[in-house]
Amino acid sequence: MPINSRTKGASGERQLIKEIKQWTGIELTRNFSQASAGGHDLIGLDFWAIEVKRYAVAKEHDKKLWWQQAVAQAMRVDKKPVVCYREDRRPWRCIVAYPEHTTLYGLADIRCTAEIDLELFCGILREELADI
Repeated sequence: MPINSRTKGASGERQLIKEIKQWTGIELTRNFSQASAGGHDLIGLDFWAIEVKRYAVAKEHDKKLWWQQAVAQAMRVDKKPVVCYREDRRPWRCIVAYPEHTTLYGLADIRCTAEIDLELFCGILREELADI
């Protein structure tokens, strides 16, 4: 039986919330108004706008579109964009800005990103919280 993409997305959001809490202790929630008002998928972080994607296979073209979407949403709320995605039977990956190059090409350019695992992204979150 095929899985509804909306159901798969919501399930992915819940999975990511659980894993981020395990790594950091941070309680995030799903943004239920995102469908009507737009915006990023998970709320609860002061500095990050998290966009969550759950796909069978993440193609480079998909990642480029996801990044552009995340940047646009993050700019609306003055936060840093991050795309957290997971392919079927694979661990979570995170796409974040690589700041040293964004001034040359612009934040929305996928070439100005780094792809990291969820553990490293959670380490970045913990460091930011420690600096507050």
